[in-house]
Amino acid sequence: MEIVKKYITNRGKLIFSTVFLSLFVILPILALVFSVVKIDTSNFQYLWDNLLFEYSLDTIYLITITSIFSLLFGILPAWYMSTNEFKFKNIYDIFLYLPLAIPAYIMAFTYSDVLSYTGPIQSFSRKYFPDFADLINQDYLQIEVLGIIMALSLYPYIYTACRLSFSLIGANYINLSRSLGMSRLKTFFKIVIPLSRVAIFSGLFLIIMEVLNEYGAVKYFGVNTFTSGIFRSWYSMQDVETASLLAVLLFFIVVFFFSIERYLNSRYKFNYTPNTKKFKNEPPSFKNRFIIHLVCLIPIILGFLIPVLFIINNVIYEFSRIDFIKVFNLTTNTIIISLIATLIILVIAVYFQFLKRILKNRTITFFNEVISLTYALPGAVIGLSLILLFTSYPFENELLIGSFGILVYAYVIRYMAVGISPLKSSFDKHPSSYDDTAFNLGMGPTKLFRSIHLPINKSAIAIAFLITFVDIIKELPITLILRPFNFDTLAVQTYEYAIEEMIPKSSIYSLAIVMLGTILLIFLKKIVNKEIDVPKSK
Repeated sequence: MEIVKKYITNRGKLIFSTVFLSLFVILPILALVFSVVKIDTSNFQYLWDNLLFEYSLDTIYLITITSIFSLLFGILPAWYMSTNEFKFKNIYDIFLYLPLAIPAYIMAFTYSDVLSYTGPIQSFSRKYFPDFADLINQDYLQIEVLGIIMALSLYPYIYTACRLSFSLIGANYINLSRSLGMSRLKTFFKIVIPLSRVAIFSGLFLIIMEVLNEYGAVKYFGVNTFTSGIFRSWYSMQDVETASLLAVLLFFIVVFFFSIERYLNSRYKFNYTPNTKKFKNEPPSFKNRFIIHLVCLIPIILGFLIPVLFIINNVIYEFSRIDFIKVFNLTTNTIIISLIATLIILVIAVYFQFLKRILKNRTITFFNEVISLTYALPGAVIGLSLILLFTSYPFENELLIGSFGILVYAYVIRYMAVGISPLKSSFDKHPSSYDDTAFNLGMGPTKLFRSIHLPINKSAIAIAFLITFVDIIKELPITLILRPFNFDTLAVQTYEYAIEEMIPKSSIYSLAIVMLGTILLIFLKKIVNKEIDVPKSK
């Protein structure tokens, strides 16, 4: 601490700068909360009597279904991939990540077309199996189907977390349980799952937040969640006050889930590094190989191959009518605004983590946790809070509403925590002796960052960039609310065509999003593989 005080003479200014940046990020949320203080209570009574129960029930039900299927699609493949060697393993490992490149709303639009009355499944059953057609020809625009579809899009959050956690579990735990007579199944549930509960809860938390944020899919399926309720109150009913109440209520629900996730992470901590070599099963038998391939192929086929092939088929069908200049312009818009927002997020996130490390100040640590909450806020809440902020005294400036800068500001608020998360893990894992030695050698903060922390955190910075960029190109609610006049992105164009039942016409824009996401996720996977020492394919 004496070394820090000696070399960092402008300590107070640095702390003030982090507080200022934090307030810059959370200011719209504060404006939203304070905006409902003077709202007419009759609005709340109307909300309580007519809307709240339905919104709560549908939201909880959708979260439950999506969470259950995400756990099924994510945990078992992660375990088999981490503990077995088999043919096509590295190919499966890449493909199991790729559904993350397909936004939930595109997955929902695609499967609604696949499962529709005129879609391939129902048409095939009516033509070749007319006796069974009545069993298959159903209305699939149901909340249960939506939950499964969203799980196919979101399970990589759990797969990624569990894949890393399972890969780090040493052989001692497993071998000891085997020597005590535990079967493989019992070992998995009694040893592996408890050791990985932090990773599982972290992945599940992200999935719950994504379900709360989703608008395009729930709107298309006619499911009344809090987010769809905010849009309905705001746009259809022109009732900003009810929309504000719903947004604040959703904000406190999110804070509740966020607190649970932080509590569980602080309560359960496991250190794998002192353990022995990583655990590997014996070569699987033919029966086990069949099970492994089946478990891995189901989420790959349903979550990536079928949607992508169907989208490509629609693109081929519409090829002669595609306006490629428009596709290029929208792709350029999407890349530019995503790149600008990502770079701003990355600079602020790196600045925060570096100062937190060298100053070791409680104020910086506290505000670092506060801005981590922003990822848990649905896009609709952030969009509404910004409009309320810039239409209220003393920040009133209606010219800013619908401007490019406000849209970037909203992205920065929403995805700041996404950029911080991998950087926090990377900065925290390096010993403080690096800093002490550098200060003793006469290095100032700038040279310390450039010579030591930038090189050793390159992988984390690359991961933060890729994850943030992929998330922003898929973002829909914020862009719908705050986009400038005559400025669209691929996500908005996809939604506008799909909501008008022009799924084939929307496919080229969906394909562009999926291709961008897939390319970036493959780069991300290569970086993650280095962290878990995945061997190259033979």
